Amino acid sequence: MMAAGIFAVAGLGLAGCNTEGPEEGTDVEDVSEGEVLESSPAPQETDAGAGTGYVGPYDQPFYDQSETYAGQEVTLSAEVTETLSTDTFVIGGAAGTTVDPLLIVEEQEVPALDDGQVVEVTGTVQQDFDIAAAEEQLGIDLEDELYADYVGQPYIMASSGEILEEE
Repeated sequence: MMAAGIFAVAGLGLAGCNTEGPEEGTDVEDVSEGEVLESSPAPQETDAGAGTGYVGPYDQPFYDQSETYAGQEVTLSAEVTETLSTDTFVIGGAAGTTVDPLLIVEEQEVPALDDGQVVEVTGTVQQDFDIAAAEEQLGIDLEDELYADYVGQPYIMASSGEILEEE
């Protein structure tokens, strides 16, 4: 008897769905009611970086939109805050920002760096750093404990770099 009651209620729920009416010739404008909202504009390229997703300092505007640059080549300038190995280092945000440190993994050899040097790095923005994947891609062995804070975080796979200022 309870099952019959459940089916009756389910039947009432379906009865409220009205699929009558012409389906052909109906488009989105006929169905849409209310205001159309504009989406955010796409990130703009700078004149200096034709074909590059972003060229500039590692600062708050880049950090806030870093996900939009995933898979794109960018050129960032920033101070080296920590050298983790001969193939990896970390940059910090420009003065007055609260951005997280950003891991740089060198796909191509970048000059030897010291903490405090200002560098310009060009590379591809990657999401979700994975130690094993980086080791396999580069053919190197990384000390896992040095990279624990960067696992799952965005990073740059650097294709080139240069020292801008000695500290």
